[in-house]
Amino acid sequence: MIDPYRMVVVNVIASCLLLFGIGVYKYIYPKRKINFFILLLIISMLPLISLLRAGTYESGDFNIHIYRIMSFYDSLTEGNFMPSWAAELNATYGNPLFIFNYSFSYYVISLFHFFGLSFIASMKIYLGLAFFLSGIFMYLWVKALTNSKIASFTAAIFYLFTPYHLIDFHFRATPGESTSFALIPLLFYFVTKYFKEKKFIFLILSSIFTILLFLAHPLLAFVLFGILVLYIFFWAYINKDYYLSFLNLFALVIGFIGSIHTWIPFFIYKPYMFQDPSRQLSFINFVSLFYSPWRYGFLFQGHYGELALMIGYTQILVIIILVLLFITKKVPSKIKSYLLFWLCMFFFFLFLMHPYSNIIWQFLPNLWMLVPFGRLLLPTAVITSVLAGYFILVFYKSKTKRKFIYLLIFFTIGSTMLNWGHRRVIPEIDDKILRAGVWKSTVTEGVTAYFLNNKWADLNSFWFSELPKNHLEITEGKGIIKQIKRTSIMHTYIINAETPIAIKENTLYFPGWSLKSNYKQIPIYPGKRGVINAKLPQGIQYVELAYEDMPIYKLTKMISAGIFLGLLFILLINIFKFRKISKKS
Repeated sequence: MIDPYRMVVVNVIASCLLLFGIGVYKYIYPKRKINFFILLLIISMLPLISLLRAGTYESGDFNIHIYRIMSFYDSLTEGNFMPSWAAELNATYGNPLFIFNYSFSYYVISLFHFFGLSFIASMKIYLGLAFFLSGIFMYLWVKALTNSKIASFTAAIFYLFTPYHLIDFHFRATPGESTSFALIPLLFYFVTKYFKEKKFIFLILSSIFTILLFLAHPLLAFVLFGILVLYIFFWAYINKDYYLSFLNLFALVIGFIGSIHTWIPFFIYKPYMFQDPSRQLSFINFVSLFYSPWRYGFLFQGHYGELALMIGYTQILVIIILVLLFITKKVPSKIKSYLLFWLCMFFFFLFLMHPYSNIIWQFLPNLWMLVPFGRLLLPTAVITSVLAGYFILVFYKSKTKRKFIYLLIFFTIGSTMLNWGHRRVIPEIDDKILRAGVWKSTVTEGVTAYFLNNKWADLNSFWFSELPKNHLEITEGKGIIKQIKRTSIMHTYIINAETPIAIKENTLYFPGWSLKSNYKQIPIYPGKRGVINAKLPQGIQYVELAYEDMPIYKLTKMISAGIFLGLLFILLINIFKFRKISKKS
């Protein structure tokens, strides 16, 4: 296990070089002010250095998502532009992963692979871009809020180096949450810019990026969408901009409707989904939100992959100071209301992570999965970062206080250095090795993604762990089978049935699958462990097993695609008009 220690040395050297560079710059140009935005871009690269290491991650969800993306990419190449069925997973029995799972990151990573990059390299580049852009977007939003470069810089640093952000980026390697980290400050930016500049283009962008937010992670998007709505209501109340608030809210609603195909399946397919009776709401250790037990509190992952799901030391310090300033009435009246709003939001989310909040979660049965894995720390990171920006407005006045601010920023960055890279990578594993393991990847997840199985699944043998000997088997009667073609959504055979037969097609039963024999519809039903079964008459038959989305779900896909393409068209028209006016001017 030399690898993590080598990475720490690399991180220390890179950080020292950056400090040396800043010192040289100030020595050569003592009167020039440091460009905070450029400095942010450079600092953002420090946690990205570890991505240059060859190989895949030893733990986390890195490989799990690559397996899924490989199946997603294969479906795309077959012409399924909005895939539903993951045919290669679950030992080739498949499952409806892409109906329920997020897809935005999968599209982008598939595009990178299409242009010749390996899946491993594509995944790393995507995670790196999401992390890098999240800091930029937080900077832009807080700059629009406060008109202060140092406040924007501080908020972005707090956002980038929030423990949960680094855990998501390196230890969990979850592209969905990483995408949400990037998109949510950008959405806040568009909403804020419309309030301040009243330009129609920001409404269009709000709608488009609301759709992308739900494509990034539908579950988290509901929470983040809720914060956006509350933010708009708060702005309307404080600034009396009711008309602008209505338009901003309307833009978000358009985006919400435009993302309908990402969240409606949990309601449409609920009668057919596996409902795990053993799963109960569990809360993370509340104390762990404030302190990590490893390496004197500076390492966020244990030796066995355990995670310290923390708010962050400097984040907590800023909250405490702001509360004290608020109590002692030392907060400027200009930002007092805004500060109160975000502080209330922070304590509300803190409460939602405490077991006492169980009374609330009982009324939110579809959102309870936000709790066990610490996902509420993502909106908490957004809130604490904005509060850090406002903290600067209150505190950044005298030279003494400025030194404290610089020290605070330095500690925010430096205290996370042990987490600027995954603990270990395995250079021997490449795409070829991962591709060979796609079929058996699902079984390693257990019942975590229980909703991807059907209600006829066996809890004691949840996913299939062995490849079927044949894709289609005769369970009763006699006959000869010849497979003609097999894609992710179309399986064709020639069957010479000497007697009436019962067949088992080794594909997971799910609404949308249909069977035809000699172009006539044949009823199918779930057999043992929820596999497709049917009965066929005697004779030579051309058999087709095909998947097509349920009409109502297909309609939601059409609505989503139509709204998204329509918004893009309006956006392009507005950009074209803006350029035309600029040229005339």
